[in-house]
Amino acid sequence: MNNFLVRIFISFWMIIGITVGVAALGGYWYAERLRNAYDEFEIGDELLNASAALESAGRDGLKVWLQNYPKTVGAELMVLDQHRRDLLGRPLPMTLRRMVERHRRIVRPGERRFRDPANLRRARPLTQLLGPDGERYTFVLVPTRTGSVFGRGAPPGRFALVLALVISAAISLMLARTISNPIRKLRDATNALSQGDLSSRVATTLGSRNDEIGLLAKDFDEMAGNLQRAAAQQIELTRNVSHELRSPLARLRIALELARQNSADADEFDRMDLEVVRLDALIGQLLSFARLDSIVDGDKQSILLNELVADVVEDVNFENNSHGDLAVDFDTQKYADFHCSVHAESVRSAVENVLRNAVRHSTNQLPVTISLSSSDRKFVQVEVCDNGPGVADDKIDAIFEPFVRIDNSRNDGAGLGLAIAQRAMHMHGGQIFAENRPSGGLRVVLELPLPTES
Repeated sequence: MNNFLVRIFISFWMIIGITVGVAALGGYWYAERLRNAYDEFEIGDELLNASAALESAGRDGLKVWLQNYPKTVGAELMVLDQHRRDLLGRPLPMTLRRMVERHRRIVRPGERRFRDPANLRRARPLTQLLGPDGERYTFVLVPTRTGSVFGRGAPPGRFALVLALVISAAISLMLARTISNPIRKLRDATNALSQGDLSSRVATTLGSRNDEIGLLAKDFDEMAGNLQRAAAQQIELTRNVSHELRSPLARLRIALELARQNSADADEFDRMDLEVVRLDALIGQLLSFARLDSIVDGDKQSILLNELVADVVEDVNFENNSHGDLAVDFDTQKYADFHCSVHAESVRSAVENVLRNAVRHSTNQLPVTISLSSSDRKFVQVEVCDNGPGVADDKIDAIFEPFVRIDNSRNDGAGLGLAIAQRAMHMHGGQIFAENRPSGGLRVVLELPLPTES
């Protein structure tokens, strides 16, 4: 069956058919057991034994006989006295109480409003015995009552219904798993694709199916392959263009220096030099952004994160101190050593980009703070807090997208620094997020996984 719709239709049809069939067979089987029990009771010698016990020992003898009465398949025997109470004190089912009431009206015709005609003889379906003292005892076979599993006094026919429900539930479970398992795999692959894992595929597990889900899996893999090729081409184009621009930029800077030496100093030369430096920095960021996707696990090495952060802080402080600007506050002696297995250059670039961004946007003389922490020994967090104007809450997630500019005081730069930091964190199985501080400024947290303890 290659059509998924047909499989669902047949499955539901089987559930209904099996439920009805099992219920019908169970009812027929129970009815046959009950009928056989009645036949064996009526034509057997047990009534003669009961009569002899009653004749010899009265009510007590009949009670002993009832206690020793063999178990009857499908039914149980009850003996009622004239007060419609069972000799063994067992409660009477509702149906039996109604039957006994009808029988009482038959055996006591004087209680009827009109007497029967002379040619009418009413049937008396319940067997009775008369004791030595004239007391009448009525024998009744009632359906066997089940125990506590289905409720006390429940008819055994309920077992057939429960069995049918169990079988239909098992088929429904198999049908639900048939539907949900491939959908769950497709959902996992879609989530992986949305997180940037363009190598995610599902045809290896679902492609062998010849129904609609198998075709969907093949279409998904084809779409993911196209996206992966397009992303690879874009990265390759960015890398090649950025690399090719480096050479003319270098020559342009040399020509600019020669022109400055051969002519009088002018503000235009300083402006040209500044723009060339900015363009060179942008191309460097583009190259860094493109190289992140080519990093493999073999490029990772064990580092001490404290030392890496301290080196970055020292570089940033040196640059800002030379301009008399803000400093970064970080005391490496306050923190325990955090060993991480990472690609050192990409992590350094991420921390440096976040830190430079914080220094650039702080608006007062308070230093930018950076700290390390780990609450569960599974991840280490690098927290950077500035004292700037912050970012609108509905635009915080956008600051990590490439070339996105936020319309406030934090809108300078090319918009690649935080995007590089985010890609570096995701590449290592970590994350980066930002939030506004209640006291003002922005808090950016870089989270990296720690090595598992063996």
